[in-house]
Amino acid sequence: MTPADLDAVVALQQRCYGVAYWESREAFAAKLAAAAGQACCWVAEQGAQLMAYAVSLPVASGEVPRLHAPTVNAAARPAQLYLHDLAVAPEARAHGLAGALLARVAQAAHAQGLSTLALVAVQGSVPYWRRHGFTPADPVPAAAADALMSFGSQACYLVRALEPPERATA
Repeated sequence: MTPADLDAVVALQQRCYGVAYWESREAFAAKLAAAAGQACCWVAEQGAQLMAYAVSLPVASGEVPRLHAPTVNAAARPAQLYLHDLAVAPEARAHGLAGALLARVAQAAHAQGLSTLALVAVQGSVPYWRRHGFTPADPVPAAAADALMSFGSQACYLVRALEPPERATA
């Protein structure tokens, strides 16, 4: 994902989420900037049409960037990869794009030496994320508690420990 993709990202976001979760182009740009150089934000296109995207960024343990945050600071000492947003166009949902992007997120975490993924589930998506190995954090880390409120009262902070990457055999 590059800054040139952000208008299409915002448009797809508005097709996939309720209005309370619509972030501005600036909020996405802030997250993209905080992830700069880490190769952890992607788009999936068909021709010139954006079909899916994933925005993740390395964060300190338990840290959650607030929803709609106009600025996001890059983590000085990342401990996990936070999946801020993953969206797939309704007409593309049967093509495995979400799973492919989630695999990319896990690969990016491994490449950065991180062994945990975290996310905030919204719009009743906890069962979906549980199927992908995420579980609710209990207790919610103090670093996440305040920011979690920006996602609404039904938001749930989830984590997933990653298996070590398989070693190639020669």
